Amino acid sequence: MSRHDKTPASKLSRRDFIRITGTAGALVSLPSLLTACDSNNRSQKASVGNASFQHGVASGDPLQDRVMLWTRVSEVTATTQVNWLIASDPLLTNVVNSGTASTSASNDYTVKVDVDGLSPGTTYYYRFTAQGLSSPVGRTKTLPSTGVERARFAAVSCASLPHGFFNAYRRIAERPDLDFVLHLGDYVYEYPGVDPDAEHDYADAVAIAAGRQYSEDNRVEMVTLADYRRRYQNYRLDADLQELHRQYASINIWDDHELANDAWLHGAENHQPDTEGDWGLRNAAARQAYFEWLPIRPAAAGDTLSLERSFKIGSLAEILTLDTRLIGREQQPEGTAIPGLTSIYVDSDEVAGDERQMLGAPQEARLINNLQSSTAQWKLIAQQVVFAQWRLVGLPNLTNLLSPGGQGGVFINVDQWDAYPRARERIWDAIRGGQPAPNVAIDNVVILTGDVHSSWAEDITEDPTNLLAYNPLTGDGSMAVEFVCPSVTSPGEFPDTPVTVPAFLTQNPHIKFGDIQNKGYILVDITAERCQSEWYFIGDHLAPNDVEALAAVYKTDNGAHRASTGTVSEPIANAPAFAPGGGRSVLASG
Repeated sequence: MSRHDKTPASKLSRRDFIRITGTAGALVSLPSLLTACDSNNRSQKASVGNASFQHGVASGDPLQDRVMLWTRVSEVTATTQVNWLIASDPLLTNVVNSGTASTSASNDYTVKVDVDGLSPGTTYYYRFTAQGLSSPVGRTKTLPSTGVERARFAAVSCASLPHGFFNAYRRIAERPDLDFVLHLGDYVYEYPGVDPDAEHDYADAVAIAAGRQYSEDNRVEMVTLADYRRRYQNYRLDADLQELHRQYASINIWDDHELANDAWLHGAENHQPDTEGDWGLRNAAARQAYFEWLPIRPAAAGDTLSLERSFKIGSLAEILTLDTRLIGREQQPEGTAIPGLTSIYVDSDEVAGDERQMLGAPQEARLINNLQSSTAQWKLIAQQVVFAQWRLVGLPNLTNLLSPGGQGGVFINVDQWDAYPRARERIWDAIRGGQPAPNVAIDNVVILTGDVHSSWAEDITEDPTNLLAYNPLTGDGSMAVEFVCPSVTSPGEFPDTPVTVPAFLTQNPHIKFGDIQNKGYILVDITAERCQSEWYFIGDHLAPNDVEALAAVYKTDNGAHRASTGTVSEPIANAPAFAPGGGRSVLASG
C-alpha cells in the first residue's frame, strides 16, 4: 500500500450541499420528502409510504436498438410492481416505451428492464414509479449504427469507498458529451474496511474519519449473498456514484474484488476454505449480487458467469469485453516475495507451461475469432489485468536459458498476463497474422485495462528490450497499444518514491507514460484518424472537491500500432441535455 497525503477532509461547501440536495425551489416545494443527509458520505434518502428509490437509477449495456434500465425499490418487504417509461425528452413528455416489472426479495428488490425498439445513436430519458413515488430521472444513449465519425467515453476502475470520495465519478458525470462509461472492475471491495492496519483490510484512516466507512451492519468481509448485497447497497447510496449512473449508461466488467482478491477459477488469494466455506458458493453469491445490482445484460436468463459481450459503435469501433478471472484462469504462481513488491518470478517451470490458461481455451478462441472477424476500424479489448510486460529487470527473450523461446527478464506481478505468457503469445500470434487461420494481421487493436491503481500508456510488443525486435524510439515492432486507467480511490501498489517510475521505465522501454500516485479516470476519444486516451487526475480524494487536471494524452494513429503523444480533444458540440434534477426522489404525477 502506498503512502497518502494525510490532509484532513474538508467540510462540505455550499456547492457540494446544493449538489446533494437540489435547488432551493425543490427544497421549498417538497419538504415532506427530505431526510437528513450524511454530508461526509454524500448520500441521500427520500421516501413516501412503503417504497423509495434510495439507490437511484442506472442504465447499461447499450446497443443500437436497446438498453438495460435499472433501479431498486427500498423499504418494501413483499413483491412490488414497478412501472417504467422511457422518453425522447428530459421532461418525459414524448414517451417511446413503457411497461411494468415485478421485484421481490429473490433479487434484492432490484429491477432490470431490457428496453428494445429504440433508435440508434439517440439520447433518452427514463424514470421508474412504485407506490406513488417516482425515481430520479435518468439519461441514457443507444449506440449508433451508421455514419459514426467520433466516439467518446470515460473509463474507470478500482473504487474503494473507505479510501476516499468518488470525485472522479462526479467529474465524469459533469461532462455532457460522452457516449457511455466503461467500468473495468473493482466496482466494490470485499474487505471489511474498518481497520487500516489489519491484515486483509482495505481502508484509509483519514477517509474513515471523514465518514467514508461502511454502515455498521456491513463491516465484515463479503462472503455470503447477504454480505455482497449489503456492500452494493452501501456503495449505491453514494451521491457521486448515483449521479454517474444517472447521467450515463455503463458497460461493466468485474475484476477480482467484486469476488475476492486475486480470484481465479477455483479460488482466490483472499479466500480461506477452512473459515469461509466453499469457493463455489461464495463465487456464485458474488456473481448473483453483481448481476442484480448492475445494469448488465445476461447472455441468457439466469446466466451470471459470462462477461463476454460486443458493443459496436457503427463501423468506427467495437468493444469486446473479457473475463480474466473466472472462466478459465489457472492459479497465480507464488513467485518470490521481496520487500516493497508483491513478488518476482521468471518465465520458467509452471509459468512457462504451454497449456497454461488465462481466459480458458473457449474464451480465448472466441476472442481471436471476434478480433479477426470484426469489421470495425478500431478493435478495443476491455479487460481486467495488465497485458503488456512489466519487468523489474528487462532482458531480451533470447537470454532466457531456463525456458528457451520464452520471455526474458524478471517479472513483478503474478496476477497479470506476464504470469500466463503462452496464453498471451497465442493472442500476439493472432494480432500479428500468424496463427490461427486466416493468417491476416489485425489492425488497430487497443487494450483498455484497470486493476493496478496507476496510469500507463504502453506499446504491445513481444520483445521490448531487444532492439532487433522493437525500437523504443520509433515504436517499430509494436503490434498494438494498451491504455491503463488510474483508480478512483484505491491506493497505489508501487513503492511511492520519486525514482520509482523513471527506474521502472528504464527496464520497460515499451512503456511511454506512467504515473503511480494520482487518482482519476481516462477519457477515450476515437476518430478515423486516431484512438487516444486522456488521463484526468482529480484533486485530493480524501475530501470532496471539484479539482481535476489533464495529465497526459497518448494516441495510436490509424494503422500505426504504437503509442505516441497526442493533443487534447475538443468537447462535442451540441451535447444532449443532462437528466434534470439532482438525483433526489420526487412525488409521482398522475
